[in-house]
Amino acid sequence: MPAEHSIAVGNSSSEPSQHAITFGPPNPELSDTLLLSGLSAAVTSSTDSAIAAMQSRSTSPLPGTTGVSRQRKMRPPSPSLLHTTEFKLYYLLYLTVAPHMAYTMYQASSPSRASFAEYAKELSEGWMLGRKIDLSDGQWDTFRSNLLVFSMAMLGFVALNRAARALIPAKSPIYGALPQLWLTCVFGTLFVVVLSGASIVFIAGLAWGNYVLAKRCAGRRWAPAVFWTYNMLMLFSNEHFRGYSFESIAVPLAWLDEWRGMLRRWDVMFNLSMLRMMSFAMDYHWRKQQEQKAGAERIDAMALQVDTARDRVERSCFAGNYCFANYWAYLLYPPLYLTGPIITFNDFVNQMRQPAAATSWRATVVYGLRLVAAGLLMELVLHTVYCVAISKWAHWDEFSVYEISMLGYMRLTFIWLKLLIIWRFARFWAMVDGLETVENMRRCMSNNYSLQQFWRDWHCSYNRWLVRYVYIPLGGRKTSSWNTFVVFTFVALWHDLSLRLLEWAWIIALMFLPEALATWIFNRPRWTSKPYFRFICSAGGAINIVGMMIGNLVGFGDEGVDKMLRKIFSKDGALFLAITFVILNMHLQVMFELREHEYRKEYAAAIHNNHADNTQDQHPPSIHAKHK
Repeated sequence: MPAEHSIAVGNSSSEPSQHAITFGPPNPELSDTLLLSGLSAAVTSSTDSAIAAMQSRSTSPLPGTTGVSRQRKMRPPSPSLLHTTEFKLYYLLYLTVAPHMAYTMYQASSPSRASFAEYAKELSEGWMLGRKIDLSDGQWDTFRSNLLVFSMAMLGFVALNRAARALIPAKSPIYGALPQLWLTCVFGTLFVVVLSGASIVFIAGLAWGNYVLAKRCAGRRWAPAVFWTYNMLMLFSNEHFRGYSFESIAVPLAWLDEWRGMLRRWDVMFNLSMLRMMSFAMDYHWRKQQEQKAGAERIDAMALQVDTARDRVERSCFAGNYCFANYWAYLLYPPLYLTGPIITFNDFVNQMRQPAAATSWRATVVYGLRLVAAGLLMELVLHTVYCVAISKWAHWDEFSVYEISMLGYMRLTFIWLKLLIIWRFARFWAMVDGLETVENMRRCMSNNYSLQQFWRDWHCSYNRWLVRYVYIPLGGRKTSSWNTFVVFTFVALWHDLSLRLLEWAWIIALMFLPEALATWIFNRPRWTSKPYFRFICSAGGAINIVGMMIGNLVGFGDEGVDKMLRKIFSKDGALFLAITFVILNMHLQVMFELREHEYRKEYAAAIHNNHADNTQDQHPPSIHAKHK
């Protein structure tokens, strides 16, 4: 592509093809009110002043924001390789290797195998292909068994919620509690009572404590330390006392311990609520600091101009929106309460006030059909490959190196597909309710070659939470060498308070170093300009993939790992690894081309948006014309 087509766009993490911060017309309903009261010009002027103030301080952005993004020049995309002879060879490879992999995994789960009798007790009666089904994973079995109940509950909530929004006129967002969230408060409370029984008292008490601290401490420099101390002590306390008991408070209350709800242990699922509690506290803290720096009127004016996904996260809400009713609705929002995806408090309230345009009914229906397809694929996998049951009971001596590797690969695939379905189920119902959330699993598990990208895409909403509330406040890239270890230490403690998970977290953090070093060495023009650069990258990616597959063998137990590693690194295993390395290099070339295909679409969209912005600058629309 000619050089004149190179363009500069804003560097936005959430919307890479658009300007990071754009300022369009405010909420139409609110604008009508303001126009009638003669305040539209004042709000527009105040917003322009806020924009100018932010732009003049681009080197020192408002607290809780990354500031106005710097312009970056997008390189012209490379020509497509999809129809070259080289890639036709890769397609032939897929047509031969992929079916053989599937057949090998199917044969490894055959009832004719000697080890089948040992793990058969983990299998249940199936309904496909005349085979049993592997439901030995407790998390998936629980979700699958309660799928209908959860679906009916979500359907009831969404129907009532949308009806309430249509019937209850929303008042000005400058006031505190949003009227459309009152039903969420009531339904969410009932939902948690069913799940946790009388333990909702403990949940409410911990949430109230965080709310009081946020209200009293927000805006002070030491406030984040107070919030983190409270929430981390809360996690330790929840784990130590196993969710607490009423009997320990007062013996006459012991009968309440029998009413624990469906979950029995509410504290096991409470870690997600801790993330939401921290989000509320920090977002309110940054709101107070923004007021100190730019003034409350400017921050309120900017709250009217929420146009992008990044705006919804970084733009503070109105001061009155940080009230307990909105906070409680945010904590207990039924579709996302148990599993996420994680959404920030600012994003949640901004969307409740002004629903995201991206959640169209067409997109929601298509997403629902994809969810059903993923569920059927999971059923097919569990009827044909018993990787979870085998990992618990099988004798590894009867399996070849190839079969062991395929079972390890399939177990990782199962974990990916399980979490994808659970997270998409929650996200689907949020979309039906008009709430846009981040897709947690953005890529297929087999379409990852970078450890850093794999981590970002595995639980995307959690990763973004970590970046906003941990990584950036600790210094971001300036202190990334030790910052990464702090982040992974928190990740381990958040998942489970155990030494083994801490060791795992630090090992993962160390594994980032070779990739970062290789990127630093080879990501230079002297290498990137060479035609063989993509083959250097594929070699590094193949090493990454093999390392991640071997690391996943931990799920097969210590004894199983020892036997499998001995086989993999034997003489026969070395030959297998060499062949695997070559095949992975070919597979990675396809991955690279897929990434470049995505970039071509991003580049085309950026050109279109850049042209549209230039046209709009020449013919600016009138805010009054829209409401004639």
